[in-house]
Amino acid sequence: MNWLAEYFSQKTASLCLSMWAHPPLILGPEGPTAQPVHALPYPGATLVFAPGERVERGGLEYELPARFDLARTSDTRAVDLDRPFQASPFFRSVTIFAPSRYNRDFLITVNDEFAFVPVFSADGAPGFSGTCIASGASAPQGHMPLPWTFQGYISI
Repeated sequence: MNWLAEYFSQKTASLCLSMWAHPPLILGPEGPTAQPVHALPYPGATLVFAPGERVERGGLEYELPARFDLARTSDTRAVDLDRPFQASPFFRSVTIFAPSRYNRDFLITVNDEFAFVPVFSADGAPGFSGTCIASGASAPQGHMPLPWTFQGYISI
């Protein structure tokens, strides 16, 4: 079950997102080495619902899909990401977009650098995972950039 469909259809005011970002392995002198994991541990961060809207920029009109957004959070219940041990400073912005004419499925963006379609657990749990390559990622010539892996959990 895709819990995001339910939360968007009910226009849930806010939801909590716990997320872990696993950077790709790096090649060390003794072989591949895991990099530190970035975390928004439970209960996570509060994302606030924003309905779809039309905006005008430079004389052109754009349609923004409905979304849950951390970057625009002004809710006093939002998690303070600067508290020690609460969360990694890696997560500067997180947005979950509803399907729209721009994307056929739900889309999660992190720091305007990563974007992936969440794949939810087959057992109906609100856990998901996704992979993507950072925008602008570079790799040595002849090598492809390696993907990041994201795992998360949403709740209300």
